[in-house]
Amino acid sequence: MVGPRRVWRAAPATLTAVVALAVLAAAAVAGLAYLIYRREGSPWIPGALGLLALLALLYAWRFGLHPRLVADDDGVHVRNPFSSRSFDWHDITLVAPGENGLVVGSEDGVAEAWCVQKSNFSLRRGRFTRADAVAHELIDELELRHPPLEDAETGLRIRRARPDESRLLTRIERAAGEEHLEHLFPPEEHPYPVGEVTSRWRRLLHDPSARVFVLEREEDALGYVAFSSSGEVLHLGIAPHRTRRGYGSALLEFAVREMYDGGEPEATLWVLEGNAGARAFFRSHGWAETDERRPCRYQPNPQEIRMTKQLRRRARRAA
Repeated sequence: MVGPRRVWRAAPATLTAVVALAVLAAAAVAGLAYLIYRREGSPWIPGALGLLALLALLYAWRFGLHPRLVADDDGVHVRNPFSSRSFDWHDITLVAPGENGLVVGSEDGVAEAWCVQKSNFSLRRGRFTRADAVAHELIDELELRHPPLEDAETGLRIRRARPDESRLLTRIERAAGEEHLEHLFPPEEHPYPVGEVTSRWRRLLHDPSARVFVLEREEDALGYVAFSSSGEVLHLGIAPHRTRRGYGSALLEFAVREMYDGGEPEATLWVLEGNAGARAFFRSHGWAETDERRPCRYQPNPQEIRMTKQLRRRARRAA
């Protein structure tokens, strides 16, 4: 047994409100049924009202007490009023607050735990709420089963990015971009698109087909890597004051190994054509440039080059 069984239910205030309203409604209906019976003497109407009182109590149980999120040695189990779904620890790729509950997902699908809610207002404002705290706790449980990659000698650690770290990732990416890419994105003409990049990271952190990892030492974030389940390195960045120390190589090799373990025969990525340093870096790690080009999504839309790396030998054709 790795850890104790954990159960999360609706917030105490929510539970109290649901149960109190249901009990009050049931008591009022039952009282009305009794008065009608005393006055009319017929059991039909009081009986129907008594059934309504029972349904009110059943509602309190089904929508207040029954929904729960459970973590045990078998995996994560989402129990909603009218549906249930379980995920094996090995398959989980997403844990993040969503509009209709805490989202737990894998490449095969997602489920939203109704009992852990985050308001749309808090989602838009990026506020840290109970839903974020539960997400962190569940990710901690996940990392008990699948620990982050750590180097005891250097203190370096590659861990899963948390769903509320879009601003942290944006800060690192912005610092790296402004340090190395001013010749491609002149800041006087094209200010850094903070809002757009933050939104992109937020979407990526809520995408079950994406993996986002952070390299840190003593909780100091040094860099990040993001890659997809289909074998594409989406983003790789190192804080400017931390470059040329092997951190980028460590993150890239980690991503390649994860994609290899996932069964991908080939890895791919896109790099800015005018970023000579990045192109040389990838070539030194066995990546090859192709003839494919596309415009970058950000103004002034410089060209990007597609690079590939074979992860598995292709089977030889029979003579």
